[in-house]
Amino acid sequence: MSRIALYGENSVGYVKSLLRIWRSHDSAVLIDPRIPMGSAILMMREAHVKKCLIGGRIFASVGDGLPREITRDIEFVPFDDTCTAAELLPNEVRDSFSPDYSSDEAVVIYSSGTTGKSKGIILSYFAVNTNADAVIDYMKPTSDDRIYIAKTLCHSSTLIGELLVALKTHMDVIIAPTVIPPRLMIENINRLGATILCLNPTLLSLLTGEVNRTTHRFDTLRTVYVSGSILSEKLCDEARLALPGIEIYNVYGLSEAGPRVSAQRRECCHGASVGKAIRGVTVKIIGEDGGELPQGQVGMIHVCTPSIFSGYVVGDEKLKSYRENMLNTGDLGFIDTYGELHVIGRADDVIITDSHKIYPSDIESRILSIREVDECTVVGVSVSGKAYIGCLYVGNIDGARIKKILRACSPTYEVPKVMARCEVIPKNANGKVMRERVREIIEDNIKEAGI
Repeated sequence: MSRIALYGENSVGYVKSLLRIWRSHDSAVLIDPRIPMGSAILMMREAHVKKCLIGGRIFASVGDGLPREITRDIEFVPFDDTCTAAELLPNEVRDSFSPDYSSDEAVVIYSSGTTGKSKGIILSYFAVNTNADAVIDYMKPTSDDRIYIAKTLCHSSTLIGELLVALKTHMDVIIAPTVIPPRLMIENINRLGATILCLNPTLLSLLTGEVNRTTHRFDTLRTVYVSGSILSEKLCDEARLALPGIEIYNVYGLSEAGPRVSAQRRECCHGASVGKAIRGVTVKIIGEDGGELPQGQVGMIHVCTPSIFSGYVVGDEKLKSYRENMLNTGDLGFIDTYGELHVIGRADDVIITDSHKIYPSDIESRILSIREVDECTVVGVSVSGKAYIGCLYVGNIDGARIKKILRACSPTYEVPKVMARCEVIPKNANGKVMRERVREIIEDNIKEAGI
């Protein structure tokens, strides 16, 4: 088995290159094309890559300009990554896939988290195929379905929960550029007859806003799945109102779990939950003493899955498990009275102030209930040894007014000290809030205000 890097934009050529790697029973090291070439090469070297299949456009722009001492031990082979408009994946490409359930390494996926260095997560052929089968079990695609791939294929959710599902079911696949206006996405979906669409909350918000501002409507779309970061109840409700007749389901997972863990379906779709565990997966809410917590109580989400990752390319940074033989996801959540999972945020994001444990998602939910607020992120910061709660928000309302509303419905210690308005919340390529950048903005506001 050899590790072969795949570095390029979504395209038919990208899928062909991936399947070529898998037919050779090698491992595909997927690197986000938005990562600068220099950093990408460091990741390849970390993974002991000797060969890289690289998008022709990237290679043409930077390939010849790279110093030989940087690229001397890696062979770069360009592939055609032309994708100027959405197009159907040719049947002969789709049908060239053969499922493999061996324990051998199939893919290395670099995490797209909000903080810290990306980790190379190793998944076996068994893990990715088994997880895709469980997605098929709840998605139930038919031969008449067409899935529109709007997110980058180098992320586990898109690769396994969308592309691999389509390849295994012989469903039609629409490959599209990832950075296009929502208007054009709607036109593509209607032109090519897409019935299934998978988005992150940021893309769902953009799509919902476009529909509300214009007369654009969907002709064939019937189901939307949302993943990648926490979907607020406000956005969930707005999307369902803007897209009548289209089922919108929230799903949850992480690359280390293969990636899909739970999903809403018609029979388990209450509010902004992430539904129930998919086939073969067990989810439990565990306390720090290792005991399972009752319904409604917040604790650490633990997962038992046959699709668990094989390890990291470098190191063993797995979070300490509070329950034997279960994966600690690092996410906090609870199970509601319907038996559905709710994810409220990362354990690392919990704010401790005056002995109070504060969950940013609780404050964010209250702020988002204010009609004039479109989006917000709450973080804890420390400046000159003092701890503060800060909020970065998008909306047509003064921060002082938000504070006044919060004081009427929140404990004093949960009202942010700083309210900073902005045009856009900083997010990474996968739509996840970049909390470290938000903290920097809040800290700058504190210093400027002399608080």
